[in-house]
Parts: sequence; C-alpha cells; structure tokens
Amino acid sequence: MIDRRSGAVDYVARTSVLKIATELRNGEKVVTPIWGVVVDGAPYIRSGYGAESHWYRRAQRTGRAALVDDDTSYPVAIENVDDEAINREVDRAYEAKYAGEGNALREMVAAWLRQFTMRLKPL
Repeated sequence: MIDRRSGAVDYVARTSVLKIATELRNGEKVVTPIWGVVVDGAPYIRSGYGAESHWYRRAQRTGRAALVDDDTSYPVAIENVDDEAINREVDRAYEAKYAGEGNALREMVAAWLRQFTMRLKPL
C-alpha cells in the first residue's frame, strides 16, 4: 500500500514538472503541469502567473487539489504561505531545482509572486 502522505512529498521532490488536479465547479478535474519544491520536508508550489492562473483560482476556491503521478493520486490541502523567511527558502529551492530554466526561473522567484506560494498538506 502506498503511503500517500510521504508519497506526495517524494513526488514533488523527484519530479521536475508536477501534475496538479484541481476541480471545476461542476466537479470535473483539470490537470495542469506546474513546478514544485520541497523545503524542510514539506512540499510547496507557487503560481507563476499569479492570480491569473486558472488552476490557482480553483485551488484557492476549494482549498484542496491532488498531485497526479501516472495512476496514483495524492490528495492535498492548500495552505497559503505568508512568511517571508519561508518564501526565501522556497525561492532558494526553486533556484536549486530549476537552475537551468533561465527566464522562467527568474520569473518564478520574482518577489511579487511570493504572495502566491502554497504549502501542500498531504491528506
């Protein structure tokens, strides 16, 4: 049996492009590719397009999502991060994990995007 709690953390740590499933108002799931990192044993994601991102708005509305790894789904609760020290650690984790991504990485660690950082709490 898969431990979904540690599985979600492992999935974020080992996967470059994550797949996150969020829910439309009609209950349908939409899977979107995103980046994510692990800091101090906790998975974090950030909306690279801020509040304009559809997956971000759905995650904010429902407070939950699921990480999708082939046939395995890791349900998570969404917790917004409003801690500058944690956001700096998340920035450093993005810089280390996505070092070769040039402009996309620079945009992801832009100070204005820190308000769109979320901690994933495996359910």
